[in-house]
Amino acid sequence: MLEHLIHLLVQFADSAGYVGVYLYMLLVGTFIPVPSEILLIPAGYLASMGQKSFGLLLLSGALGSLSGALINYHLAKWLIQRFRHKPIIQKTIHFFQRHGKISVFLAPLTPGLGQYISIPAGISHMPLRIFIPLTFLANLIWVGFMLLIGYIFGEGSKAHSAAAWFSLLLLGFVILSVSVYVWRELRKER
Repeated sequence: MLEHLIHLLVQFADSAGYVGVYLYMLLVGTFIPVPSEILLIPAGYLASMGQKSFGLLLLSGALGSLSGALINYHLAKWLIQRFRHKPIIQKTIHFFQRHGKISVFLAPLTPGLGQYISIPAGISHMPLRIFIPLTFLANLIWVGFMLLIGYIFGEGSKAHSAAAWFSLLLLGFVILSVSVYVWRELRKER
């Protein structure tokens, strides 16, 4: 039974292609609760087998998630105009003025929370020049991590060696990003 389910998921990922990954991740990026793991892990497995390009899967997944987040952002920005004076909205705006950047970066790395952070970002009118790169980088990390899980289950030492290097690179990037953010925030306080 489990083997049949895995086979179906791998077939789904194979037939989706890069455009399908983009569209699926666009749905994941919106407020529609669709799990990214269903497509990304089998797609990573296909990449380890040489049937898909890891880089193209990574790019199409991250761009899809960003597109979905932009839909949430603009919907929230547009819908909330009538209610901007409400206390809960004012609290959201105040929170985002203080913690918005780190929230937008870390939320997509948190299962079940990532797609919703763009709503308060839109409510608070976070500048797109900040929102887009932070959201894209966070989604790039998340999509890469999910693809990596599938990649690790690929066959051969080549897949495992590449997965180990990618894991180290991803971990280094996350540590560097968080360190730079903390350093900049501490510098602002002085």
